[in-house]
Parts: sequence; C-alpha cells; structure tokens
Amino acid sequence: MKTPGESKKKVSFSDWLELLQQESWQLELLVSGFALFGIWESRHFLNRFDGYIGSHLPEELSVIFLLMGFFGLLKAAWGIFFINLLIHVVLRGLWIGAIGLRYVSGDIDYKTLGYNEKFEDYLERRVGRFDAYIEKLEKVCSVIFAYTFLLFFIFLSSVMVLVHLILLGLLTSYLTELGWGGLGLTLASIYVILGFVVLIDFLTIGSIKKVRSDAFATVYGYVYRFYSYATLSFFYRPLLFNFFDYKHTRRLFWFSVPYVILVLFLLPGFYLENTEFYPTRDSVGRDYYDASGEIIKSHYYDDLRYNTFHFKEDIDRNPIRNFSLAESEITYSQGKIFFPFKSDDRNLFKYKYNITPLNEHGLQHMAFDYVVEDTILRNIKKQESAALVVLRKAEKAARKAGEIPPIKKMDGPTTAADGMNFGMEQGKYGEQERIPTNKYQVSRDSIRKYWKKYKSDYVSGKILAIKNALVDVNQIYIDDIPYQNQLSCKLYTHPNLGEKGIQCYFPTDSLADGEHMLRWERKIYNPHKLDSIKIIKRSVPFWISSQR
Repeated sequence: MKTPGESKKKVSFSDWLELLQQESWQLELLVSGFALFGIWESRHFLNRFDGYIGSHLPEELSVIFLLMGFFGLLKAAWGIFFINLLIHVVLRGLWIGAIGLRYVSGDIDYKTLGYNEKFEDYLERRVGRFDAYIEKLEKVCSVIFAYTFLLFFIFLSSVMVLVHLILLGLLTSYLTELGWGGLGLTLASIYVILGFVVLIDFLTIGSIKKVRSDAFATVYGYVYRFYSYATLSFFYRPLLFNFFDYKHTRRLFWFSVPYVILVLFLLPGFYLENTEFYPTRDSVGRDYYDASGEIIKSHYYDDLRYNTFHFKEDIDRNPIRNFSLAESEITYSQGKIFFPFKSDDRNLFKYKYNITPLNEHGLQHMAFDYVVEDTILRNIKKQESAALVVLRKAEKAARKAGEIPPIKKMDGPTTAADGMNFGMEQGKYGEQERIPTNKYQVSRDSIRKYWKKYKSDYVSGKILAIKNALVDVNQIYIDDIPYQNQLSCKLYTHPNLGEKGIQCYFPTDSLADGEHMLRWERKIYNPHKLDSIKIIKRSVPFWISSQR
C-alpha cells in the first residue's frame, strides 16, 4: 500500500510532466534548430567520406558490402533527419503563427463571411474550429520530432549490426589461421539467422512474441534480450512501444521502410535535363567518353576540380582514378601530372616487376601492426644480430681471460644521467658519441655501420623500383610524341582524398602556345589470365599560355 507521501510525490511528478509536455515545443525548436544546422554543415563530411571510400575501397567483397552498407545507412540517415527536422521546424513555426493569430482574432466565425449555407456547413464540418486545428498541428509536430529521433536510434542499431558482422569476419579470419575456420563460420551464421528472426519480429511489430508457447517464449526471450543489448535497442524501446500502441503512430512506423527507400534511392535520382545533345558517360559509353579528347572533363584537372566551387568545403570530392593534370592552362615552363596507385596493382607489381609489398592489404586498424616485413630486411636484421652476438661472446670471453680490462665503475654517487653519459664524449657536431675502448667495440661499431648502410641502400633501391614501376605503367604522349623519358617523378600523396601515387613534372618549353592533346596509356594486370596485361587509354586537352 502506498503512503500519502508517495501518492503526493507521484501526483506532483505527473503534474510536472503535464506542464513539461505543454512547454516542450520550446525544447523541440531549440534541438531541431541546432540539429538542422549541424546536419546541413555535415554534408561536406558526407561528400568527402563518400569520395574517400571510393578511392580506398579494398578488393574483399565482404568489406565492400559492409562499407557500402554503412555509407548507405549514413546517407539515408542524413536525408531523413534533414527532411524530418526541416518539416518539423516549418510546422512548428506555423503552429506558433496560428497561436499568435488566435490571440489577435480568436476562433473562426464562419457567419461573418457571408457564404452560402451549403459552403458554410461544409467549412464548419471539414475545417472545424481553429483551436482543433492548433491542437492537430501540435500533435503532428510532436510526433514528427519523436519519430525523427526514433529513426536515429534504429539507424544506430543497424550500424551496430554492421560492426558485429565486421568483428565476426575478423574473428573468422583469425580462427581460420588457427585451423578453426568452421567455428567462426558457425558463429557468424547463428548471429545472422537469429538476427534475421529478431528483424522479422521488429518489422511485424512483435508477431513472434504472440506465439502461444511458454517454451518458445522462454528461448526467444533470451535471444531477444541478447540482441536488445547488442544493438542498444533497450535505449529507445519505451519510445518504440509507445509508437506501437497508438494506431496513427503505428502506421507511421510501417511507413518507415518505404520512406527510407524513397529518400535513399528515388529522390536523388531526379534531375532536369535541358542539354539533350551533350554527350554523357551513359549516352555514349564510359570508355568512349573518357577516351575522347574533345570533351573537357573537370575531374582530370586539379584547377578545374577546385576552382569550380566558391568554398573549399564544396569541392566535389571525386576520387582520382586515372590521372590528374595540375592545370588545364599551363603558364609555367613545366607541367604537373599525378598518377595514383590502382587497387589491382598488387598483382601487377608482384608478377610483372617482382616487387614485394610494404604494408598489409585490406581493412586495417591503427592498433595493430599492418607493416609487411620485407624478407631481405628480415635477413639483414638476422645477420646483423648474429654477427653482434658472436662479437659479444668473444668480448665477454676476452674480459674473463684478462685480455682486456673489465668495465670500469664510476666513483662516488651517480645519477641516471651519469649512467647514460658514461663512456660518451662530445662528437664533431655536438652529438654524444660512444668511445670505443677495445678492438671488439670498434668491430661492433663497424658491423652496425655496415649493415645500416646496406639496409639504407636496399630500402632506397626498393622505393626507387616502386617509383620506376609506377612510371613504367603510366605512359603519356603529348601530340603523339612520347614523353616518358622526360618525366621527373616523385612519390606523392594527393591532397584531394589522400590518394597515393606519383607526381611527375614534364617540360613545356618546346611546346607552342595554344591547344595540345595529352594521351595517357595505363597497364592493368588481368587476374583472370596469368601475366596478361591490359592497356586502357584516355585523352585530355590542355593549353599553353604565352605568359610563361
């Protein structure tokens, strides 16, 4: 039995909720305004993220599926939140305007309008009282606001499912290396199958929970609770069931699936075409469009890619897939062109140029070591370590036999700094250098210097081989004259989307003012045929200006 104090506390809390409910429109407007501003400003990040995924997409189909699924959810969430919150702000503004008008003119008096009785009766039935209109606007605004954030948490649950699938994929790969691949596939299959059952239950508003079997309800209860915590759905479950128990909001929930499809696929597909004679990739074919030198394609020029927009954030962040000229109109004695690595260059470098990779391929994380240790570098470390171990043993034996004096200890109190500086002297350029005191230490320094130079020469040679291979696969011709031997190239990370490749400089002193045609040919390794090389070609115009 409740005490009077508890009953009074409950009544007071209910009264406070009623008051808060009446004044919630202010919080709704405040949150909607900030959220709408943040969502609109985030469009630059969304475009850049889209381009980054397109530029760094791995070859694994599972990873591609997960990344595309994640970006699809992100894109759908952006569109739905922006549309919902915009509608909410507009309707809430209409509601405020209606309240202000009611304060001035009161309710609608159809008698004063002087209409025919039939129109007057119709308007009284269909339009009704002004207070009822204000009340309906209030309900619609509140429902749209709650519906928007319900969808936000549903999207959050979907992202959590994708995260779990990625973790299960990594776990399966790890178990496969240990010979337990079947266990990983079994766990992933169980997760997907049971998750699909919970999804059906969710979309049908709890149809599986209506099964009249206590044993089934007990088993499904454990599954339901697991996915509730795994997808964080317990955060918004009260809001969800509040939507379910009211027929109008339940219909709105059923509308969610076609609404997402509409925003994600149908609405972005509309555009206005009023230049029906201009060639496009779809009308003439992608290969013919890209290979034609009669069309200026802005994504092949840095200046056109950037200068088309007034603000840096509005740059169309399309990935550089083939090459990019720094300028469409060259006013200097040298031109610049960037060639990126391609996703299928791994086989080309391995089989055509016999170059081993430096990093792991595929999805990586900063917390793990993704560097591939070169076999030759590993052998260099082993040989250096082996030589130093032999020398250290010989020095130890010589000290024991009295051939060289033992290590001299410092007199008096010492500090950590004294211990670090012991046996050191000031070098030629100010660095602390260790003083060799016997032939073994001299030999040790010689061994380290030898292998350090050996390693430096090998690394430099490998980097040069990678650069030369990338230069070799990218052939350029200006006005049908090969320019391969006139290129000066360095490895480079392009600021567009962080594409990695080489940037090459070519001389333009011998080129006359006016239009010139650059033809690019690229070697692509065909994985379906061993040692099969495919050549793709593109042509773009550029201009030489007399301002050089």
